[in-house]
Amino acid sequence: MTALAARKPKENKTRLKAKDRLSLFSDLSTMLTAGIPILEAVESLEADAKGGMKKVLVEIRHTLNNGEPLSRAMHRLPAAFDPVTINLIQAAEAGGTLETTLKDIVATSKKEMQFSDQLRNTMIYPLFVMITFLGIVVLMLTFVIPRVAKVFSTLPVHKPWVTRQMITASAYFNKHWLFILIGAVVVVLLLAYYISNHKRTLARVVLSLPVLKTLGNNIDFTRFCRSFGLLMAAGVPLLEALELSEHVVQKKSILHIIRQMRANVEAGRPMSDSLRDTHGLVPPIMVRSMETAETSGSLEDTLHNLTDYFDEQVSGSLKIIGSLVEPVLLIVVGVLVGTLMITIIAPIYNLISQINPKQ
Repeated sequence: MTALAARKPKENKTRLKAKDRLSLFSDLSTMLTAGIPILEAVESLEADAKGGMKKVLVEIRHTLNNGEPLSRAMHRLPAAFDPVTINLIQAAEAGGTLETTLKDIVATSKKEMQFSDQLRNTMIYPLFVMITFLGIVVLMLTFVIPRVAKVFSTLPVHKPWVTRQMITASAYFNKHWLFILIGAVVVVLLLAYYISNHKRTLARVVLSLPVLKTLGNNIDFTRFCRSFGLLMAAGVPLLEALELSEHVVQKKSILHIIRQMRANVEAGRPMSDSLRDTHGLVPPIMVRSMETAETSGSLEDTLHNLTDYFDEQVSGSLKIIGSLVEPVLLIVVGVLVGTLMITIIAPIYNLISQINPKQ
């Protein structure tokens, strides 16, 4: 571990959103490139900042005023800055390349945000469809079925089992709607809390599903190659760069590969040795590229090329998944809505069939 990680400074729990981090690094990069000293740049940004950004900049200014480096301030803000970024800044300060590294972080952050937005947008449509369906169900239970039930109660018509169950559910819903609403809100809040605190676990589970397994691997390979390449370009030692890159992957199988790569380096063996015996988990192109990179000394360029390759693979997979999810969801919702309608239409059809046309 680095000397920076060895100390235990007082931590600030302030969080920053991804877009706020991008804005901060972008503004600092622009000001430093213009020749503005970093302390003046931070003070200038602090004057217009609000909320969490204000607290972060106050902590950074205080640290800089004490003669400590930017990386020390970031280390005191673990909820705002990830370990990879902190060590990138530390390596840049040691090598005198802070401006260049900030530009690299901005470029990488933009790609990562685009990457995350693409993943998020793929899930928006299914979520919208499910919310719409739930709205239809509530509308049916609240307004349609109670009125139909009154009509059925005055007519000698046989009601199928599904219809009877829907009428019972409608009556219960209308009688206890307040408790159901409170329960639904509580469940949603608990789910939101659980998801926000177990994102890595949930992502690991979802991306381990058979249909999404390859996509999950490629997402982890993209993030690993991007972070590892950025750390190497900043001058972070190889072993430390591998250790820090463990923080960006979700799946245990990929994490095991990275740790095996680090073990090989510590033992004086090539990293690529640990990529061969993965039973097809690592694509051949990555194995061959890493072997060539270690031989030719072009590891940084190779990691950059692999990042672009896996990024394209993930984008293509997400487009395919999105194109398949839409019609499947439409069919599923259509069947479910059709089933709801049949619960109303079937008794009416039975009633009509019982009418004797002879006078």
